[in-house]
Amino acid sequence: MFYLWQEQYDAKYSKFRWIKEQKDFWLQSYFLYESLESIIQQTLQYPKYQHVFLLDDQRFHFFHFEIKKQVDIPITLKDIQTLILQKTFEANQQTKEVFLFSVFDDIFIDGNPQKFLIGKKWEIHCTLTLIYANRATILAFNDVYGDIRNQKKIKLIPKHFYTVEYLKKHINLRDFLILDIEDSMAQVLQINDGQYQIIESINFGINALMQMYKDAWISKYRYKNMEEIEKNVLAKNLVIQTLEFYVNMLCKWLSDLKILGTTVFLISPIMKNVHFIDIFNQTYRKNFISYIVPLHISPDLDTFSKQREIEDIDAIIYLNSFPPEKRGLE
Repeated sequence: MFYLWQEQYDAKYSKFRWIKEQKDFWLQSYFLYESLESIIQQTLQYPKYQHVFLLDDQRFHFFHFEIKKQVDIPITLKDIQTLILQKTFEANQQTKEVFLFSVFDDIFIDGNPQKFLIGKKWEIHCTLTLIYANRATILAFNDVYGDIRNQKKIKLIPKHFYTVEYLKKHINLRDFLILDIEDSMAQVLQINDGQYQIIESINFGINALMQMYKDAWISKYRYKNMEEIEKNVLAKNLVIQTLEFYVNMLCKWLSDLKILGTTVFLISPIMKNVHFIDIFNQTYRKNFISYIVPLHISPDLDTFSKQREIEDIDAIIYLNSFPPEKRGLE
């Protein structure tokens, strides 16, 4: 049994999507407008549950190491643990944050892709990623649980971590952006050669676009279809102008970060506005010769007998990363 706490980043108001396993109702989702510290306290009420926190990616630091080795005898678990220990020692010289977990990726044995290292030998080439959490986040958990790393029922994971892995493995992409537009903030993650490079956010979320609609007196056209908008030429022009302004601001921000020119996967409730997607794609493709791809919950993902919101994608991908018998569902 588990509770999954997905952080929705907001600079002013803390917000969590709470997904809990209920045998008779599958996975139920709720929003809680509470601080991380308050959420941690609530977990004490459910000691028998596993608590998985998909926390904002900006709370984490990522260290990548390319491993090239000639191994004459099969690799053991002890060999892997020794290698991780060596690399955490190197990473610790560069940061004061707290090590959480590690992942081996892009494993090749004698040039052939493999899923695992244990038992392999000869020419090994892979990537080792070490994930660290910032001290403020760790302190919030330690104040309640002691050393959080000793708590088997508490897991801390970057919110988009499994989504990045999903895109790499299922769509076979190595270079892309994830653009997450939430109520108050827009956040972008740059993935280069399959590795985290940049995580940035700006105070330019959905609320900013909605305020533009209000200022232009077109709030009621927020999610109307094109046929309805076409009936009012003035409203149509205002809708298009407002969306174009908002999209140009987003593109300028991305351009200032110098991370354009690759496919952008968009995660946001704003995707319900089809006119936004069309204008964003046209503008982005015209200026940067690439595409905006709405990241929907695809048919190959188990949604646990319910229609899920777009914002659920990170949690759904995380749960689908395990075999059905290990997802916590009875």
